[in-house]
Amino acid sequence: MLVLAFLACGPAYALDKPLAACAARIMPGETALQVSANPARFDCRSRQNDLGAGNFAVELHFDPVAANVDDPLVLHSGSVWQDGETVRFRYADGVEESTDVSNQTTSQYLTLGAILEFPVPYRQAALTSILIETRGSANLRGVVIGPRLMSRSDAERSRLMFAATYSAFVGMALALLIYNLSLWRALRQKFQLHYSMMVAALIAYAFTSSGALLLVVPSMANNDRLRVNYIVLAFCALTGVRFVRTFFEREVREEWLRNAILIAGIAAMLSSLAFATLAPWHIGILDRIYFITMSALLVPIFLLLALAGHRRARHFPMFMLAWSAPIVITTLRAAYGFNLVPYSLWLDNGNLLAMAIEAMLSSLLVTARVREISLQRDHALAGEQSARELAAIDPLTGLLNRRSFIDQAIGLRSRQTFLLIDIDHFKVVNDRLGHEAGDRVLTAVVAAIDGCLPPRSLAVRLGGEEFGVLIPRALADKKCAERVLDAVRSAQMPQGANVTVSIGISEGQVSNEDDWKRLYRLADAALYRAKSDGRDRACKATDFRHAA
Repeated sequence: MLVLAFLACGPAYALDKPLAACAARIMPGETALQVSANPARFDCRSRQNDLGAGNFAVELHFDPVAANVDDPLVLHSGSVWQDGETVRFRYADGVEESTDVSNQTTSQYLTLGAILEFPVPYRQAALTSILIETRGSANLRGVVIGPRLMSRSDAERSRLMFAATYSAFVGMALALLIYNLSLWRALRQKFQLHYSMMVAALIAYAFTSSGALLLVVPSMANNDRLRVNYIVLAFCALTGVRFVRTFFEREVREEWLRNAILIAGIAAMLSSLAFATLAPWHIGILDRIYFITMSALLVPIFLLLALAGHRRARHFPMFMLAWSAPIVITTLRAAYGFNLVPYSLWLDNGNLLAMAIEAMLSSLLVTARVREISLQRDHALAGEQSARELAAIDPLTGLLNRRSFIDQAIGLRSRQTFLLIDIDHFKVVNDRLGHEAGDRVLTAVVAAIDGCLPPRSLAVRLGGEEFGVLIPRALADKKCAERVLDAVRSAQMPQGANVTVSIGISEGQVSNEDDWKRLYRLADAALYRAKSDGRDRACKATDFRHAA
């Protein structure tokens, strides 16, 4: 939509009358009318800003224009720093009509795009010339810049174009701001915060540079709007540089570059504050210092991008595509600030289109970085989960280790049946078959036990050849231990070894660690009884107590 709105500039100005501006300084004690009586004093070839600051008379020359009563004429010119001006419209019948505007009343004539729009009083006689008397002109880029004479219908199309352009930009920027602030709250990445700050600064800049600030606060002087605009533009540049640096922070970590950005940013902000607070005192020098410091901010950007490109930073090509338009426009704007290129409506408002392109493409870059960060975090979380699982599991058998088993078991409120299982004569088996075969015996026993367990059971390797199984009492039947014994007896063992187990059984709760110690102590006593009775059997703790 921004592109279409800018393309609409062409038709809106199709009926323009080009205006040649000739300027002459008004000396103390003179009036603009006295100066205009001497045409030889007007300079039509030199640059207006070469005349310095002061009061001026500017004559706008064009072929006589006959106005249409249904579509009268309007005069457009760019907003500049001045105390006020009087616009005199001269007609073929010798009549002169005038409009006077002061710095405080500029809001009455300022339209979006920071354009002064003066209605030309209608007369049947043709309009032959326009004389503009300016008071207290800073003449930084010209006394009267971009003067255009057009029909009211063309002016209305121009206003609609600017309204559509700025509305589309602000709407897009607000959406990006909300979206990226939400992402920043979730991911806490510095580049997201700096991107959000940059977008917010662009919204503020669009608000001040477009003249919308005076539409909202009509009592504000136009020169005060320009003061605010200087500060906001410097902040835009600073946040943009900060975003670029934090976006490539992993690839570009040089301390000297960080310091260069800090120094250039501080210098730009201080120069903007100096202009805002001291102007119009030595306004030409303050303006020149401002543009020098703003141009200096481009240096660390170029260095940073060169370093990122040299180190093949990820997303660098797309970043250059996104930032090429703002860099080109900013460079041209800096040249305009040094009076190296003339005023242009496209240049004056083209930064908005460049910023819109940058904001949209940079949002894709932010999305790509967020996706990359998400994948890295997912990988890290998966690795952390895997590490936790490895730390909780016995690497040989795949059962829980003692600490993890106790952590999961303690707190279970229902009654549990605990089987304490020990391999009979495992040391003899291990010594006879060897440690490697002994490990295979352990895994074969675990596989046999696992095939007999009901769901929701917790199995643990307590150490060496000792295992434990915790089964909810409601799921544990009287044959559970017998099934484990039979499964181990019939399991295929390495080298045909004959392997059996003995089992101690206890029942109770494991609400706390004392319950667990009691349950284990009873099962251990029952296991000792099973071993004493000849092994390859199960013994309950209740049986043991009754026998005692």
